[in-house]
Amino acid sequence: RGMNILTPTLFGNSVFTSSYGGKSLLFDLAKNSDGFSVNQKWENKQEGYMSGPIIIDGFCYIHLRKQRITCLDMKTGETQWISSESFGKYMSMVTNGKEILGLDEDGTLYLIDPNPEKFVIKESRKISDSPTWAHLAISGNQLFVRELESLVCYSW
Repeated sequence: RGMNILTPTLFGNSVFTSSYGGKSLLFDLAKNSDGFSVNQKWENKQEGYMSGPIIIDGFCYIHLRKQRITCLDMKTGETQWISSESFGKYMSMVTNGKEILGLDEDGTLYLIDPNPEKFVIKESRKISDSPTWAHLAISGNQLFVRELESLVCYSW
C-alpha cells in the first residue's frame, strides 16, 4: 500500500487518484439503494506523487514519483507517453483549460502543451531562486507563487 498525497480529481462520474508506492486508478461512482457504489474502472502502474493531476479533453497529465511527467487516456487508462526529461521532486501544475503551467520546487516554471501524442514544453523560465514547494494558485489571468519567504503574483 502506498501513501496518497495527491488530491483526487473528478472526471465525469468518476474519481481519479494515484499513490506513491502504488498506482493510478479510476473509480466509477453510481447511486444505488444503499447510497452509492464505487467500482474500479481501470488501473495503471504509473505512480503520481504530490502534484494534482490535470485533466483536459479526456487525458490526464501528472507528475510522477520518478520525476517524469506522463499522459494517461482517461477512457482506457493506457499510458500515452512519459517524458524523457526529468524534473524536480515536486511539480505543482495548473491549467487555464488550454495550456498547463508546471512549477518545479527549484523555481522553474514550464508552459506545457496538453498534447496526448507527445510531451511538448512550449517555454520555460526560472522565476525564483527560492524554493517553491507550495501549490500554484490562479485567479483569472493572475498566477500566485509562494516562495520560501514571500508571495509573488504574475500575469498569465
